[in-house]
Amino acid sequence: MNRRKITLISCFLLSMAALFACTPAQKKESANDLIVAQKKESANVGQVALKSWKEIDYRLPNVPHRQQVQSLSQQFPGVVIYKGNSHLKRVALTFDDGPDNYYTPRILDILRAKGVPGTFFMVGKQAKSFPDMVRRIVEEGNAIGNHSWDHPKLWTLTKEQVTQEIVSTENEIQRITGRRSKLFRPPYGRVNPAEVVLIHNLGYRIIDWSVDTLDWKGTPAPTILQSVNKEVSPGGIILEHCLAGRPGELNGTLQALPQIIDHLRAKGYKFVTVPTLIGQ
Repeated sequence: MNRRKITLISCFLLSMAALFACTPAQKKESANDLIVAQKKESANVGQVALKSWKEIDYRLPNVPHRQQVQSLSQQFPGVVIYKGNSHLKRVALTFDDGPDNYYTPRILDILRAKGVPGTFFMVGKQAKSFPDMVRRIVEEGNAIGNHSWDHPKLWTLTKEQVTQEIVSTENEIQRITGRRSKLFRPPYGRVNPAEVVLIHNLGYRIIDWSVDTLDWKGTPAPTILQSVNKEVSPGGIILEHCLAGRPGELNGTLQALPQIIDHLRAKGYKFVTVPTLIGQ
């Protein structure tokens, strides 16, 4: 009997040791599921698209960016917009830099499953590379905006070059969808008064944001969700991205997006496109 007990105890201890030995690996595997999936996707559809610019090099920190945008919105009311009507509990999800062949379709899957529209600010060369994705965005009831041809530093360009960046992108979007957009989001969220006048004279309103998820930094889902819950208010425009700079960079976006939708709906928010939010 004693020998049998010893055998049972030994088996139990060995089983527990094996369990705990596997746990870290299992956790690591779970944390990297989307990165692994992205590598598999690369093998299936060719190289996964990555952005050729670095947000961190030219993005202003949140506080000076917000001060700049608020100042411009006061100087150019109805032209520079970072928020909708604060008396209506509505919010807009926006996605920059795409489309691509990995994050964009997964974001669209989530939006469709949740019955929520988004607004996609497209880079022209990305639209040219993935026209089927552009068409899908429109066909599924989402709005589109112009985000320049190749995400340049607008403040380093001539007026003619800025105009070309915008017009080339708009022509590409129209070629693919038959539609034109009158919304423009400046690369890096940076624009000066002279550029505002130029862009508005081309027929655009400039759309910034009131909630920055900082997902382009590779921010994890819990932090993204926390930021949204802290910063969101009626009329909010939430900034996210759908083209990464490195594999796995926007995994937090995919994980957080369904939670953002569920949490804000539970608080009574309605999700709309930017044109609806600003009454266009």
